[in-house]
Amino acid sequence: MNAAALLGRLKPAKRERSGPGLLARLRRRKAGGDSDDAPRARKERRPLSPLAKRLLGAYAALALALGGLGGWLAMNGEHTTEAWRAAIPRVEVAVKGAQAPAPSAPPPAAAAAVPVQPAPPTAAPAMAPPPAAVAPPPPPLAVAVNEPVTLTPAPVPGLVEDSRNGPLPRIAEDGRKPWQVYARPFPAADRRPRIAIVLAEMGISGVTTGNALQKLPPTITLAFVPYADRLDNWVERARGKGHEVMLSIPMEPQDYPRNDPGPNALLSMLPPERNMERLEWSLGKAVGYVGITSTTGSKFTTNPDAVNPVIAAMKARGLMVLDARANPRSVAGTLAGQAGVPRAFADRVIDRDLSRGAIDDQLAELEAIAKANGAAVGIGAPYPSTIERINLWLTGLADRGIAIVPVSAVANMQKQ
Repeated sequence: MNAAALLGRLKPAKRERSGPGLLARLRRRKAGGDSDDAPRARKERRPLSPLAKRLLGAYAALALALGGLGGWLAMNGEHTTEAWRAAIPRVEVAVKGAQAPAPSAPPPAAAAAVPVQPAPPTAAPAMAPPPAAVAPPPPPLAVAVNEPVTLTPAPVPGLVEDSRNGPLPRIAEDGRKPWQVYARPFPAADRRPRIAIVLAEMGISGVTTGNALQKLPPTITLAFVPYADRLDNWVERARGKGHEVMLSIPMEPQDYPRNDPGPNALLSMLPPERNMERLEWSLGKAVGYVGITSTTGSKFTTNPDAVNPVIAAMKARGLMVLDARANPRSVAGTLAGQAGVPRAFADRVIDRDLSRGAIDDQLAELEAIAKANGAAVGIGAPYPSTIERINLWLTGLADRGIAIVPVSAVANMQKQ
């Protein structure tokens, strides 16, 4: 076949595809009639197989379930969160010094929805609380300072004699002496350095005296003036609290009479018998004291002729003497030692300067003296600042190996 004949055959076919024949086929397909693609369309619209139907149903059910779950979560999200938190096991650990929080009960709805299982003991054991701290036994000094001690009630039969000035101390027929019987007990076997603190001029002010009795530990010795109002009552109260007691006898100061030491003061210008009358007037005002001292006799105690009769009276009555050293040239302590009278010396006036630092310095010096000599005595007055510093000082005295003692416990221990 030649090329012209072949071209002639092809041209009508081309016209059919692009001409009216193609348009006619498109119209028939749109109208649903037969076409060359009809068998393919019928093939695509054939019924679904049973497996496909089951898969399609499963997909639809899954979609519905997911939609329902989302809605339920939206409505019950808060309860679900609480149940989720409650389902997490918790372990509370006790922390030393902290207070354990009160356990909170789970919400009823959450407890009903999700039961909470307690954590097994081996999963995370709670820390056991630390054992209670056991307080160490108090040192011997703490007991000596604060332990209540019952002193021998006064007056003791056989240790007192009646006089026109009142009951006077005396040595008993069996040899017992008032300074020993009325003393606050202290163990002689205690070999620590000793410090005695004596607060004099007690009884001049009722408020000051009451404050001292309330705040001072009973190992502090108290020296009362004999002319104080209700002296017997003050002395009884002091001894009832365990304080050892002395009398602070008024004696002549350097600037007498401009400086008056009080009624019936001992004066160097008076004859010995007059001074003995005045001394007995003071001694008869109370009972239960261990001896005498004086913070005013800066002139009287420097005169041996005036002091010797007083020392002799103390020896006869079984009392001790505390030389307050109102004057550094005082001979009272020296003469007492020579006469065989129990005696002690004031090494420091602790509150000559009432500032806290100055009082602390004097107390520290007493410690140094006690460590060097075995005993020391400090004397002061019942000022509030003095009482405050004494109490603070006593809190650490045990750690420094020093005993706080009544003044009778240092009798004859100090070097001249």
